[in-house]
Amino acid sequence: MKTVACMSLGLVIIVMSPSMNAQGQGLLNVAFRPSMSVPLKDLGTTNLKNGGGFEATFSYQFTQGFTVYGGWGWNTFLPEEDPAPFDHFEETGYRFGVQRIQPLSKNSKLNFLISGGAVLNHIETENDEGEIIDDSGHGIGWEADIGISIPLNEKWQIVPGVRYHALSREIVTDGIAESVDLNYIAIGVSVSWTLAQF
Repeated sequence: MKTVACMSLGLVIIVMSPSMNAQGQGLLNVAFRPSMSVPLKDLGTTNLKNGGGFEATFSYQFTQGFTVYGGWGWNTFLPEEDPAPFDHFEETGYRFGVQRIQPLSKNSKLNFLISGGAVLNHIETENDEGEIIDDSGHGIGWEADIGISIPLNEKWQIVPGVRYHALSREIVTDGIAESVDLNYIAIGVSVSWTLAQF
């Protein structure tokens, strides 16, 4: 929770910075991002293999260089143990935060992106038939992301990026409840489309 509070304070400072006085852009975008996820630690007593997933996100650039975003994502991970008391983990939920957009140079069409925000996710353990064994319930985590925006034309852009993701929940495995931390690096490429400009 201390980390989430520090990130929230950092976002407030960014939003209140002098550059907010710049003229607004009014860009509404939608993005789809598949990604590969690399766990940074065990999930409780369970060792995880690399996973993957996708997300869909809406964003609004309300002023020069700043965007707010919100979306939904899904990730899945397999246990290294074989056999395991479950087939896989699924993490799903919502994400929202603020993004800073900065050109790489004065005349560059490429933009450097850095963002941070919260996630409201839950973790499910499922068997090989897709039946839910346990559901942690939704809880607050956080994420931080860096990337490069590469425009293809006035409407489309691709954004390769790397994200750190952290979520702490409680799950039940073999009838035993344990607190777990799902911390991973997600590497992906977003495809973004500008829906409207105001």
